[in-house]
Amino acid sequence: MLSAILTPLRARFETSPRVETVAPPVVGDNEDNITPEDFARDVLIELMRNAVEKLKATGDVRTKVEVLTEVHRIMLEDACTKDVFREMDGFLAIINILSTLRASPEEGLADEPEEQVLNETVEAARLVFVIASEAMCDDEVNSQYFERHVGYESLAQAWQPLVMNPRVRDQILGFLFSFALHDFSISSLFMSLRKAEPHDLDSQIKDIEVRLGIIAQPGAIGILLDLLPKLSEDSTLRYAVYRLLERLSALRHRNKVILCGLGILGRLFQNFTSQRGLSTASQERRIIQKLLRRILDLGATTVDTRIMFQSAVGPNGTLDADVLEMIRAGIKSRWPDHFSFEKRATLKFHEENTKGLPTSGFTFMIWIWLERYPAQEAQTIFSFRMSSQTLFHVKIRVDGQLELWSHRQPPPGAVTKSSFPRSQWFHIAVVHYPHRGPHPNLRFFVDGILIDLMSWTYPRPELTAQTGLYMIGDDSEEASMSWCMASATLLSKPLGDHLPRFIHHLGPRYNATFQSRSLAKFLTYEASTSLNIFLANVGTSKNGTPPDVVALVKAINDGIGIEEASVVFSFSSAAYLPGTDGALTTLSRFTKDGNVRTTKAYCVDTAMWEIGGVAVPLRLIQLSKTPHELSRTLGILTDGLRNSWQNSEDMERMRGYEILSEILRNKSALINMTSYETLFEFLGMNFKTPDHSTITNPVAYRFIALDFELWSRTSDEIQRIHLEHFVDLVARSRYRRFNVKQRLSGIGLTRRFLFVWQTSWYAAENLPFFLKSFRVVMESTFLAEETIKPVLSYLAAHLHDAPSEVSSPTSVLSRIDHDGAREKAEQLLGVFVSLIFESSDCYTRFSAALPLTRIYLLLLGDRPSSFVAKQVLDLITISLNKSKSFSRKFELVSGWTVLKTVLPHVWDVTVHAVAFNILLGQAEDQGPVVVCSHILPAILSSLTRMLAAAASELPSQSVEVNENEGRSVAYAEAILEGLVHLQSSCPTFRQLFESQQTTQTFIHAFRLFVARLSSANEISQHHVRISEKLMHFGLTLALDNAIAGPQKREVLDILKNAEQLINGGDSQSTKIDPSLVSERRSVRHRFASARLSLQLGERTVQKSMARTQEWRSTIILTEQKRLRKSLLDLKEQNRQVSRLNDWMIPLSAERGLWEVPNLHHAWRLDETEGPYRVRKKMESNMVAPLSSKVDESTQLRAIELPQPDDQSSFRVEVPPWAESYEISSTDVEDNRQLAEDVTDDKHRRVRHELEPGDVIEAVSTIARIIGVDSSPGLLICGRTHFYILEGLVENDDGEIIDAQDAPRSLLFVPGSILELNGIQRARRWPYEQIASLSYRAFLFRDVALEVYLKDSLSVLLVFTDSRKRTDMDRRLSSVISGRSATSAGGLTPGFTPTLLMSPFVSMVGARVFAGFRADELSTAQRKWQAREISNFTYLSILNQISGRTPSDATQYPVFPWVLQDYESETLDLSSRDSYRDLTQPMGALTPARREAAQSRYENLESVGEKPFHYGTHFSSSMIVCHFLIRLAPFTNMFKTLQGGDWDLPDRLFSNIHRAYSSASQDIRGDVRELIPEFYTCPEQSADDHELLVRFLENSANLDFGVQQNTGERIHHVVLPPWAKQDPLLFIVLNRRALESDYVSENLPAWIDLIWGCKQRDPASLNAFHPLSYEGSIDLDSITDELEREATVGIIHNFGQTPRKLFAAPHPQRFTQGPPSLPLGTLHGVEENYDILMQGTRPAVRSLHHGGAILALTVDPIGERVFPHPAGILSVPSRPHEQVEWGFSRSGRAAGSQLRTSVDGQIAQIVEGIECTCATFADSENLITGSQDHIVRLWRVLRGDSNNSGTGALSLSLSNMMRVHRDSILCVAASRSWSIIVSGSKDGSAALWDLNRAIYMRSIWHGEDGNVGIHLVTINESTGYIATCSRQKLCLHTINARPIASIDLNFSAALSYVPPTIASLAFHEREYSRLGILATGSPDGRITLRTWNVDNTPKGETARWEFVTLRVLKAEKSSAITALKFVGERLYHGDSDGQVFSWDLPD
Repeated sequence: MLSAILTPLRARFETSPRVETVAPPVVGDNEDNITPEDFARDVLIELMRNAVEKLKATGDVRTKVEVLTEVHRIMLEDACTKDVFREMDGFLAIINILSTLRASPEEGLADEPEEQVLNETVEAARLVFVIASEAMCDDEVNSQYFERHVGYESLAQAWQPLVMNPRVRDQILGFLFSFALHDFSISSLFMSLRKAEPHDLDSQIKDIEVRLGIIAQPGAIGILLDLLPKLSEDSTLRYAVYRLLERLSALRHRNKVILCGLGILGRLFQNFTSQRGLSTASQERRIIQKLLRRILDLGATTVDTRIMFQSAVGPNGTLDADVLEMIRAGIKSRWPDHFSFEKRATLKFHEENTKGLPTSGFTFMIWIWLERYPAQEAQTIFSFRMSSQTLFHVKIRVDGQLELWSHRQPPPGAVTKSSFPRSQWFHIAVVHYPHRGPHPNLRFFVDGILIDLMSWTYPRPELTAQTGLYMIGDDSEEASMSWCMASATLLSKPLGDHLPRFIHHLGPRYNATFQSRSLAKFLTYEASTSLNIFLANVGTSKNGTPPDVVALVKAINDGIGIEEASVVFSFSSAAYLPGTDGALTTLSRFTKDGNVRTTKAYCVDTAMWEIGGVAVPLRLIQLSKTPHELSRTLGILTDGLRNSWQNSEDMERMRGYEILSEILRNKSALINMTSYETLFEFLGMNFKTPDHSTITNPVAYRFIALDFELWSRTSDEIQRIHLEHFVDLVARSRYRRFNVKQRLSGIGLTRRFLFVWQTSWYAAENLPFFLKSFRVVMESTFLAEETIKPVLSYLAAHLHDAPSEVSSPTSVLSRIDHDGAREKAEQLLGVFVSLIFESSDCYTRFSAALPLTRIYLLLLGDRPSSFVAKQVLDLITISLNKSKSFSRKFELVSGWTVLKTVLPHVWDVTVHAVAFNILLGQAEDQGPVVVCSHILPAILSSLTRMLAAAASELPSQSVEVNENEGRSVAYAEAILEGLVHLQSSCPTFRQLFESQQTTQTFIHAFRLFVARLSSANEISQHHVRISEKLMHFGLTLALDNAIAGPQKREVLDILKNAEQLINGGDSQSTKIDPSLVSERRSVRHRFASARLSLQLGERTVQKSMARTQEWRSTIILTEQKRLRKSLLDLKEQNRQVSRLNDWMIPLSAERGLWEVPNLHHAWRLDETEGPYRVRKKMESNMVAPLSSKVDESTQLRAIELPQPDDQSSFRVEVPPWAESYEISSTDVEDNRQLAEDVTDDKHRRVRHELEPGDVIEAVSTIARIIGVDSSPGLLICGRTHFYILEGLVENDDGEIIDAQDAPRSLLFVPGSILELNGIQRARRWPYEQIASLSYRAFLFRDVALEVYLKDSLSVLLVFTDSRKRTDMDRRLSSVISGRSATSAGGLTPGFTPTLLMSPFVSMVGARVFAGFRADELSTAQRKWQAREISNFTYLSILNQISGRTPSDATQYPVFPWVLQDYESETLDLSSRDSYRDLTQPMGALTPARREAAQSRYENLESVGEKPFHYGTHFSSSMIVCHFLIRLAPFTNMFKTLQGGDWDLPDRLFSNIHRAYSSASQDIRGDVRELIPEFYTCPEQSADDHELLVRFLENSANLDFGVQQNTGERIHHVVLPPWAKQDPLLFIVLNRRALESDYVSENLPAWIDLIWGCKQRDPASLNAFHPLSYEGSIDLDSITDELEREATVGIIHNFGQTPRKLFAAPHPQRFTQGPPSLPLGTLHGVEENYDILMQGTRPAVRSLHHGGAILALTVDPIGERVFPHPAGILSVPSRPHEQVEWGFSRSGRAAGSQLRTSVDGQIAQIVEGIECTCATFADSENLITGSQDHIVRLWRVLRGDSNNSGTGALSLSLSNMMRVHRDSILCVAASRSWSIIVSGSKDGSAALWDLNRAIYMRSIWHGEDGNVGIHLVTINESTGYIATCSRQKLCLHTINARPIASIDLNFSAALSYVPPTIASLAFHEREYSRLGILATGSPDGRITLRTWNVDNTPKGETARWEFVTLRVLKAEKSSAITALKFVGERLYHGDSDGQVFSWDLPD
């Protein structure tokens, strides 16, 4: 019975492998020699065999239980019985038993108690799980056997009946859970949980947490989770399972690793989202969410991440908050790929033939993460052993301290002082120098910080070489530590003391070998900032930057300089792939042992980068509609950037920070405190400890934090917090010096604040907060150019009213707050003065930056406000206190005199206080002392004005008292009180009146006031008080000997008058001794001296104030220009950013993350030209997708040398005696210091389009011609590139403006339709891309230039006149010739010579055509005669030389009709009746037409007109658009030519036969010839969703109308019957006809008609309208617009005859030999494939180390074939240059690299790229595919600039292209067609445009992971694409239109079997009639296939299918892994590393 049950199981499962070393006991003569232990083991083995056999034969449950118990007992006795159990199919037996167990008695058996049966069944099930668990415990072979050959799926099927029975479900689940943990003490877990109340479940589970261990069998957990959906009614069980898994993941990291590796995230997430909104599942959903978070801590795969992001956005663009929160939690994951170590676990590296540690010293580095310390004794983390002797080790002790030991040191060696933290990554570095010296030779670093130095003897090497063992981990049985390692590296050189710090900052995610020259790119922003701060602290000294710091910076930015030979080993997770031996075959020296698990951490930020980069979170931010959504999406973005250098690069590349700022500006109302903190924490702010704040991301800070317009729109709270952060950064932070010097310098922060200050962005209540921040910013950046000059310039321009002549139109500055400009300036002046007053350093810098004396006068002005005057006086006070010479300097510039003039008008209490303070200084504690007497005249002058104003208040003068005049009384009294006080208490003050002028000033004021009083009717009390004080002061003055006698008498006279006024006439006058008023000097001399002094003073003041006003006017003008420039720059910046919308397109486009379903694509003809200038590639008619360009020149995370303090703001102070009295000539220079030349950037609109570092050298307005349309634009010549910018023109002033705003004179291109509203596209090319230039005529005007580019593009540019065309041609030609002269190697850069070993292969494109000149026409003619080029190619050359170009529809290439049979079912190309007569023009093919033509010619000649035969032409723009009406963009061109509508339906192109009849037979018809598309462009749609445009089918469903004669609607072009309704077949046959013998024989006659001697021959009836010939029309001479437009219309309709090329009849083609082969060639592969024979010996030398050959490259110069193994490829035409990828050459490091080498020497190593495949498009462009799903385009650079040291070859990443969803398996490229095809594991092949690096479309083989496309090749002649997967072989056109396919009979069950096709290759010819595709198979066979429609049933549409021509069998049966056709020879490479050729007979 058992055998019957077991048989189907054995049939299903593979028989287990037998272990031959275990044999049954043998009884013989040696029985006595067996030890008791061996005998006991043999007995147990035999018992196990018997028990398993018995198990298979047992039927009833009770017996099964007994046998199972015996098996378990035997297994516990000795572990060796586990192998016997496996060999005896024990696993199959117990699975069989489990499948037969039932929970109820079986029918037909004796009645047994149901409970007994139930118990026996449960016990049997328990024993099954116990035995399985024990058999796999610590037995990796058994575990792998069970997983691979039995399978957990079988276990799930076997237990299904039991677990679905509610009576035993809990027991069975408990057994399974115990089996998973290998702990059956918890088997009753679910039974106990079942008894608990729902609210007690958590506490019950928490109680058993201590019993939960490490998951031993992960597959059992998978079974458990798969079961839960089937138990939908058992919510308690589901919750318990999820809760247990959550606790398992929380308790041990290993469990989290295992759960993450199970791939359960997708299932959990699906359950989580499906329960959305279900209240009954809320508790379960919460625990699932918690479990998801635990698993997401280790990340998520790209597939799972993609699902999460897709689920985050609803159908209507709404966001799911729960999913966002989940993504946010996952994206915080920081885990690297790592190894998880549990207990005894080791990684080993074996070093053969070594004598010990490296003799040059070593550096050991390791990243570790500790979960649990060792339990009892120290545990090893690194050791080196030789002959079982440990020479060196590093251990972790039980207390977490580190122990280092060397075998020549006494134990324990060295122990660190502090313990290492748990649950945290830290970096350890040990640097050991080989010799002791004056400094310690062993250095120990933790996290890059040197913590210990020791002098140790270096381990001595052994005398003989042995095998050394480097080991990570501990292999002792006592090991108990749980820990992880990210990477470990041993270098055979000691590193410098600073390098470990840098390596630590690379982080644990970095797992390469430090050989890249651009290591800085791996730094995060925070790491880069940390390093820069460190360097700033240690790198500044009086003696400059220390050499070790300079070396460190150079190492970081240019590479550490570690050679591959210096790497002893480098452990990383890539070294260990799944396998039975745990070792990677290519890195066989790496092994692992014990409980170590390799963990791939799929971090969500990395997955996000693979899916779509930072465009994904940016789109989420854009979709957010609530503050909560905004804060979460911002968190996703910032967390995705924080630790991912890839996302950081992506953000920088796409100008993401500018885009983010633009998005936030539109969502400013949604920004809350959480959003703000999220953003600014990313920028470097630390809100917990603000003094740790810094700027980590200067680019983001510039565009986000400094976007004041954004933050001014937020709430008041956010505005104030934002402004406050400036204070934190530059004042409070401990890194403020770094922030200011290295982060904020150079960005013009003060100027930004000034600009914002002038706007009205901030409300009045927030301006004080703004000023506070502004003050701090000014103080921190107080340098001349940074702050001082900008602020003073602003103040000078705004403190006073601007003169009318310099006012600016308010329309330009409409966004500026003009009304409050003066008040704001005064506020800022107050802040500035307070800053100078409080900071001595600021004053020092201020005084050194500018001439203070003149600056004070500039600020003061002639009519300042009192506030301004007070602030200027404060500045003067400071200067007087700081400099003793200031008073004299101020006097020299008439400063005191100006004050005397100005202050009286602004005197108030504040001015009064400051003025007297200046007078007396600060030494009031010693009594008042005059320190600055120069201010007294200003005080007295103010007194004079105040007295005059007070006197004006007398009743007789004014009825109403003005408020200001009222104040003058108080001010006058205050001045007088001060003067009186000083007169009585200050001797030095009294001495001031020794000056005649000073005294006279007072006398004048006194007299004036008294005179005013005398005329008053009544004197008020306050006037009396003033008079009394004046009298008191005058009396004390008169009594003082300091003044002269006459002035005393004047004072006394005034006193008398005053007394009489005040006291009346009866009062007694004052009696004074006359001797007191005596004076020796004559009165004349005294007054003459006073007048002279006054005159000089007034003249000087006037001159000084005039010059100051002139200076101010200049400054005002400068400030207005600067303000206008800032506004225009801001406007342009906003305009540019608002147009950055392309980043969103890939997300919603085909295969995008949020692809729009059922999106129909419209296509248009691409301008890219293939061979022979053929255009048949299609491009999307939608907006161009985001450029994938990568700019590697931006080093935003680079490390900078610390900058010394800037001393430039200090200058030597000029001594006062060096200044002249008058304003010297140097004052003019001083006056220009604040008046900068602000030049308006007229090229601001286009400057952002320039390549980094490029500058504009020439600009010209052009029109680009495309068909009949012209697109106005600019041609810009830079220093390194030239640019074509559409939609912009240069006006007469040189400013760039929109074309739609330009006058018509700038846009007029006659005969074309201007496109003014199109997309303003910008294209750029380096000058090296220009192949050549050709003059062209456009509408017979010699003003055009055609530029041919090496990227298969050509552009036709029309200039306004021939002079500009000539100038631009001369400029471009000089650049090209100059670069060509300097290019090395003799090869044109970027041009890979086509293989010319065979005359069949000659890819002739536009760049080759451009090289043809008239004198080279004979060369092309000879090649055609010798059949080296085809008829089509020769006609293309003739078209090119004669000026025909596809860019101009009026001069489109012309081709002949070659067939006349369009009615037969089968086309007979061997019959001459099928062909048209090529000796006659189309208008003379019938007698009737010949007669009509001759008659027309004679009639015109008879009336004196220029005669012609035909009124129409064989080629015109109308004819071209007529044929291509269904093909965009010609569809719109046709409508344009027809006046905006279609032509009459009957006249449209709808039928091939009718079109030919009209052109050849109908007398009223036309004489048109054909266009090249009839021989090259067969495209039709690939599927229903692709509106792929083709010119023979109406795929766009255009409504052309209905034919009048038939009533039939015009749709597709009706093809001839022989085309079988297939455009491809029609084109193929038409081209076959063109290359036929008949056409070759008669083509010369047709050439004579078009280009030759019969071009205008009346006898040949070949004369066309005279206006169609060159030179007949001069449009420039026609001034009348109507006549000009009419002439243009004639040209469009009558066409243009090509330029004449031949004067004599064209020679015939040679006919000797096979017609399809060149002259002299007898055999070809297509013609004689049946006689191909394999060479007898290898064609080239075999590979050195064997291995499969995966690529064959050809050296056309040396005519050699080079074989390449996996991971190596030669540069085309440069076989000595190679690219390598994969692991290191030495096998010592597993980190993936991309390397370049020259002559075998490594030139460059690119790290961080997991490259899987590569190909070259040409010698300058490399394409790679990688495991991260990304296709990369690299530029191959040559020159000494890369500093490689070994060769001038390096790679520069130019583009990254995303669309695949899995690893890239293969990639192919064609330079001829400018296309890339990448095959992926996701079952698709993506087509990319090589020039623009954008996605085009896909070819699908299926979406199953087993149908990955592993082979791709492109036919260089036709553009056909062959793709191959395990499932099928497919052939497509260049536009992914399917041609043929063949099923390869793939079965998913045989996925481990190699693919049936291992290699592909097309047979290449310039024209191939047959077409051959060769495929190689693993069995050594090569199949030659073609494709045709021969088997198509009659009457049906053509069916293309592959047809096998021949199967070649290689002499060796090795797999054919590489194929290559070289001319008519086939090479194949095999899996043994050999290359053979297949040849044809000579």
